[in-house]
Amino acid sequence: MYCTHCAKKIDETKLEAKQSSFASLGEQEVAEDATVSYVCPRCGHLIHSNITEEETKSLSRAAHAQVQRARNNFAMGMGMTSIGVILGIIGMLFFMLAKKPTNQYQLTTNCAEFWVFLVLVIAAVILLGVGAYFVLTGTFRKKANESLLQDINNQTFIQ
Repeated sequence: MYCTHCAKKIDETKLEAKQSSFASLGEQEVAEDATVSYVCPRCGHLIHSNITEEETKSLSRAAHAQVQRARNNFAMGMGMTSIGVILGIIGMLFFMLAKKPTNQYQLTTNCAEFWVFLVLVIAAVILLGVGAYFVLTGTFRKKANESLLQDINNQTFIQ
């Protein structure tokens, strides 16, 4: 969206819409002589109600770009989570191998299988944590920007 402060900016990474602005308006009545103003989702400066069609299209493009980034984050998070689960399962297999029959099936901590188990479990925990973070942020960003796009399409964009 073009505003006086970010008209030359093309960076669309700062678009943040928390929820549907139409839903947050609710049942409130707005006086007819009240001036409606919007906050630029890129730079945070105030934009007045006389938004041109070009500015609305720019905001829509920025929101679509954010939806695509959110989908990429979600997919990356799901991939990391899947790999983390697989490494965790393989790590548990190595844990079972670390229980040696020569030691009455007691855990042997000085064998290679135990060290492989430790490395795999640490990697699995890291991947599960980072993957869950990307899944959650991707989901919330996608939801917020799709709500913004719905408001733009319904011509009820109030922020």
